[in-house]
Amino acid sequence: MVMAPEVTRRLSRVALDSPAAVLLVDLAAGHVTYANPLAEQLAPGARLPVPVEEWSRAAGLRDRSGALLGETDSPLVRIAAGAPVIGEAVSAERASRATARREPLWVVGLPLSDGLGPLAQQALVAFLPLRDEAAVQGAQAEALDLASRAVIASSTAFTISDATLPDNPLVWVNPAFEQATGYSAETVLGRNCRFLQGPETDPAAVARIGRAIRDGQPAEEVLLNYRADGTAFWNALVITPLRGADGAVRHFVGVQTDVTARIEVEEQRAAAHAKADAALAAERAARADAEAAHERAVVAQRRLALLAEASSMLSATLQVDVAAQRLCDLAVPLLADWAVLTLVAADGTPTVHARHRDGLDEVLDRWVELHPALLRRGTTTSRVLSTGEPALLTDLSPDVLRTPAVGAPGDELAEMVGTLGLGAVIVVPLVARRRVIGVLSLVAGSSGRTYDEEDLAVAADLARRAALALDNARLYAAERSTAVTLQRSLLPVVPRVPGLETAAVYLPGNDRAEVGGDWYDVLPLPDGAVGLVVGDVMGHDLAAAAAMGQLRSVLRAYAWEGAGPASALDRLCTVVRGLDVADLATCVYARLEGAGTPAPHLRWSNAGHHPPLLRTPDGAVHALDGGAGVVIGVDPLLGGVVGRPEDDRAIAPGSVLLLFTDGLVERRGDGIDAGLEQVRATLAAHDPADGPEALTRALTEQLAAEDQEGAHDDVCLLAVRVL
Repeated sequence: MVMAPEVTRRLSRVALDSPAAVLLVDLAAGHVTYANPLAEQLAPGARLPVPVEEWSRAAGLRDRSGALLGETDSPLVRIAAGAPVIGEAVSAERASRATARREPLWVVGLPLSDGLGPLAQQALVAFLPLRDEAAVQGAQAEALDLASRAVIASSTAFTISDATLPDNPLVWVNPAFEQATGYSAETVLGRNCRFLQGPETDPAAVARIGRAIRDGQPAEEVLLNYRADGTAFWNALVITPLRGADGAVRHFVGVQTDVTARIEVEEQRAAAHAKADAALAAERAARADAEAAHERAVVAQRRLALLAEASSMLSATLQVDVAAQRLCDLAVPLLADWAVLTLVAADGTPTVHARHRDGLDEVLDRWVELHPALLRRGTTTSRVLSTGEPALLTDLSPDVLRTPAVGAPGDELAEMVGTLGLGAVIVVPLVARRRVIGVLSLVAGSSGRTYDEEDLAVAADLARRAALALDNARLYAAERSTAVTLQRSLLPVVPRVPGLETAAVYLPGNDRAEVGGDWYDVLPLPDGAVGLVVGDVMGHDLAAAAAMGQLRSVLRAYAWEGAGPASALDRLCTVVRGLDVADLATCVYARLEGAGTPAPHLRWSNAGHHPPLLRTPDGAVHALDGGAGVVIGVDPLLGGVVGRPEDDRAIAPGSVLLLFTDGLVERRGDGIDAGLEQVRATLAAHDPADGPEALTRALTEQLAAEDQEGAHDDVCLLAVRVL
């Protein structure tokens, strides 16, 4: 606001020539920089320069009601902010030479914008006693004159409306309003200011302004208005009520500022921000889509790897229990927090396997015991078993187990679920050869895992692969049981022979279901000798087993006739070659003579078989590698030797003789020598007093310990202790 120099001088004379307290206020700092003697008497403790608020507190200024002036309602604060004050009544705590304590004082303050030098940044404040009516009226007249001139000259649009007339019409506008809106004073005076509104003016803002005017309250809004030529502009409108001496609102002063440029900049900035936000959102969405696609690819790859690994691991064993546990180990934790596999035999007998990611073996063992209750009619597991259709159950609670279908075990099962965890459950059938052989239940526990249709499809695929492997293992177990029964039926019951202790063992191979050609025999002969036989027909099928039975019977006949070991094997070889009984066979036939006498004697012949081992009473182990000839089924003349060789030796009482087939000494990954050395060590460590059965038991346990996968060949053992 720019004041005419003459007006400033006149106002200054009124203030300085009258008995008034006068201050100069620095507009930049908001500090009182000068106080005349009367002002010093009002605030004697204030040390200049001092903020206007502190000077006001030091003077104890109060308004007409007696309330201390605050920072928001103090005329000094408004003056320091550059606003003119044309007259407000206050009182001071102290008296001055010209005024009494709490005498009403009239405050007049104006910026000295037309001053020279430093005064241009100052405001003049005068405290005039109201009893000096002439000075007050003069100062107020000068201030009003100055305010009128300033408003008229201002570049800010001002309007005054008459609140006492209907519809609050305009009674005065300044030239800046005419210039900003394009409306002349003649066309707008007597009209309400709503002519500035248009089609895009915000009705809510208009309603707020209307409520403020009706309530006699100030209002401030930014709204879209329209000029006389129809162009729109953004108008920052401030409306202030002016009250009369009776407190009633007489007029409203409107201050209107064209802020179109600012709004357009803000809109452009907002549009730019929105565009940037949209681009960022699009980038984030694209990144999220890429990450989701990558995650889906990783999940798919993991699932394919799981299915491939399942096929490999399950087909690598023909033991049902091992395959079942491997399936549970594969499912947890990749597909489930815990899993239960139920296999149902042809007679309806269930076998249950389980695995939990946190172990919980004791709880799982009890669950396995009670699990058959979940197979009763009316349960989900029973339905999947009967229909072969998978099931996906979500948002389960333990109460789902407390049903009449489950019965009494349901309460205990529901309690165990609190430990095991229960969320969603997938139940898929194991279907092999058009028959449901079991169900696999995958349970989401406390990890927060969820299931969907894709998870159900993966579980169903895993179940299909597992079902075939498990059914193959079950068929193998049944066939192997039949084969073992057949094999054992072809082997003799070892008789009791005076002067000897004997023990025989047959162990079928675990990596196939076919019968084999291994056999042993103990023959009490008519002349008092005892025939000892261990042999192996090449092959692992029914033909080998049948040939083994025939060779065993033929050799028994020749031995019964009293033929010696070499002669008996030669005659056996002739039968095999002539009748095509078998392709090839290995065999050791020994005649133990004088059993039970002080001087037992052993004669033997070996047709391509492992030499028997002899443990003498002093603990030494000897291989009876003499009498070695070609295998049964091969012409002996091919070796250039006429007649099959034979060997003999005296056997001291207390000696132990061990005959065996190659399954005992052959090891996967190791040579036969390592197996032979282990057998020799076990035989050397054997105490003959423990009997032959202890020896065969030690050898079979050793074989089981070294062959964890149970994939050894057929084994025949014949142990004889000479008494």
